[in-house]
Amino acid sequence: MSKTIEKGFQLLDLFTEEKPFWRLDEISAYSQIPKPTVHRLLKTFVDHGFLQRSEIEKNGLLVEGDTYSLGLKLMYLGSIVSSNLEIRNISLPHMKILQSKFNEAVQLVSRDKDEGVYIEKVESTRPVRLYTKTGRRAPLYAGACTRILLSFLSDDEISDILKQPLTFYASQTPQRVEDVWSFIHETRKSGFAYSVSELEEGTVSIAAPIFNRLNEVEFSISIAGFSTSLPREKVNDFLVPLWEAAEIISQKIGYTNPYPYGLSNIEKH
Repeated sequence: MSKTIEKGFQLLDLFTEEKPFWRLDEISAYSQIPKPTVHRLLKTFVDHGFLQRSEIEKNGLLVEGDTYSLGLKLMYLGSIVSSNLEIRNISLPHMKILQSKFNEAVQLVSRDKDEGVYIEKVESTRPVRLYTKTGRRAPLYAGACTRILLSFLSDDEISDILKQPLTFYASQTPQRVEDVWSFIHETRKSGFAYSVSELEEGTVSIAAPIFNRLNEVEFSISIAGFSTSLPREKVNDFLVPLWEAAEIISQKIGYTNPYPYGLSNIEKH
């Protein structure tokens, strides 16, 4: 690990409930890091919102004080961690039910900017298992479980994300922006996403949206396996239980509207 990064972590570790405020000279003396280095680190953390500098009143004006405390960026990151822990605890029992019903892998994905992050997974008991694991990242345009997160963003947000070049991962990764938009329109209409060989060759995923209290699609839940066990013509066998799980999870994280997809959507498509 870079010595500068290590010193930065050492500095952040000083801020505790017992001592939330530190002066530059205190940090240098306690950590044995030279003052010029501490000053550079503090400035970098303040510039990026990880620390904030105190303000004091002087002659009727607010001026910068000489103490530092943790910044709002850390609060924001902490809220993401807390949200992910909550959704995992809520979702896991329903994921296990889906896994026991179909004996396929069940995955939970959240969005982080222009990527999806796998935050929970229940494995199939089949001898051959999917490569995906928690913590893996994938582009929003490829794979059902991530593309469903993309599909429910605003058109402007989607256009911004799709300005980046498309990377090919497997034989069926979308090759053109127009192809991605076609999938998006179908997903919005049908209420699910389906992918074959988009991130890994031979793998299949069926995904449904999970709505939060702001009526936004914040997470997705998917059943994933291989083309032999999840062929396109059998997708209806998986959809209602998948939607039911997504509906219950949505309600438990504050979604109050009727879940917009169900048996009637199967009859339409």
